[in-house]
Amino acid sequence: MARLGQDAPVVAAIVLVGLVLAAGLSGMFRMVGVAVLAAVSLLWLVVNGPMEGPVLVTVTAAHGVTGADLAGFAGLALATYRALAVRRIRIGGS
Repeated sequence: MARLGQDAPVVAAIVLVGLVLAAGLSGMFRMVGVAVLAAVSLLWLVVNGPMEGPVLVTVTAAHGVTGADLAGFAGLALATYRALAVRRIRIGGS
């Protein structure tokens, strides 16, 4: 993975703030908010390198799941939950 340079902590912090905001907005804008939350969560998994911390679960010798990765996984889980909830509302409300 390519490093983002010296601005990496700033970029990672901005993406994390975007993840939190997208999670809050996913309930207000329905599927658009869910799509934004999923996209920002995936982006977080790519750029969180400078803030990763210790490896919690080792996947391979060179890869593992860190504490910072959990924010991205939580965002993806919330996006999935919200997408299913919006789908239930559309089916039940139609």
